[in-house]
Amino acid sequence: MKQYLMLTNEELKRSWKMIISIILAMAGIEILTVVGRVIYHERQVQEYMSYAKVSESDAIRTIEKLSFEQASSYFSYIILIGVALVLLYAVQIWYRDWLGESKYIYRLLLLPGNRAKIFFAKFTSLALVIISFIGLQWVVIQLSFVIFNWMIKDDYRATSTLGLSRTLKQLYTMNLSDVLVIVTLALFIISFLFMLVLLERSYRKVKGLLFIVLEVIALVVIMMGGMYVIETLDIFLSQEISAIMIALFVFYFIYTIWKSLRLLKWKISV
Repeated sequence: MKQYLMLTNEELKRSWKMIISIILAMAGIEILTVVGRVIYHERQVQEYMSYAKVSESDAIRTIEKLSFEQASSYFSYIILIGVALVLLYAVQIWYRDWLGESKYIYRLLLLPGNRAKIFFAKFTSLALVIISFIGLQWVVIQLSFVIFNWMIKDDYRATSTLGLSRTLKQLYTMNLSDVLVIVTLALFIISFLFMLVLLERSYRKVKGLLFIVLEVIALVVIMMGGMYVIETLDIFLSQEISAIMIALFVFYFIYTIWKSLRLLKWKISV
């Protein structure tokens, strides 16, 4: 346990500057998009008043009032970029140990005890990054909403309530169970990427790529095949379908972790 905690701390120490810089940069861009959207909307109204020679109320009626949902419309794209960066980090967290000048992976593999602690240290660091990312995004949304209400004139604002786009509503329902589902899905994807990286590192070159392709195909077949069988038979209740899909998800989640630990123990050599 002590080695696991030390390795987790080491993983975070090696990347914390990069992680914090990216998260803060994304938060700054999101807030700036809201500020820019408010300024642009006000300028549209003023320009229309000057061009059409109409009153402010008529211009607002034509241009329409601005809602926070519209002002934060770019958040979804920025979050997608963040998701892509997290996925890249999930791959980089392994390859940097092999490709670095000091070959840090050899030091890890020579540590006494079970190699599982190496896997779970990296897995835990990714979990903390994901949870921090979700939490900070929630704070950014709240802060952006405050800034939006502070900047925009009452007559220009469509509503004073916190409205979000459909995508953001799915991500930030403020419901603990939904957040747990999102985190669990994210961790499943991370575990799957870990397994693919370890497959490539275990077999290298063509054989490694072949195993990666087979695992991806297996995942698609299991998910699509399961859904096809359920729809074809048409004998299951909605609760039973949910239970079957959850069981398949849990089974494959456990499999990816088991496979990764097995590769790390038996196939990865110094």
